[in-house]
Amino acid sequence: MSTQQLTTAAMALPLAERVSLAQSLWQSIDAGLTDTAESEALRDALRRDHELSSGAVVGRPHMEVMQAARRAIGCS
Repeated sequence: MSTQQLTTAAMALPLAERVSLAQSLWQSIDAGLTDTAESEALRDALRRDHELSSGAVVGRPHMEVMQAARRAIGCS
């Protein structure tokens, strides 16, 4: 089954089942990530905030990021 077919099938589920599925998927992603020290994560967040605040980097709207993510995984 393709990602698009899975997405379509998942979106047809009742709300409670979609929420449950989303939680399960999110937990499976979190389980696969390496553990990051809180202090390291805080330093990274502060650095990124400074980059955005200073104009060194330009942020993108949420919708644009989500569209790019969907294209990257082939479900656009």
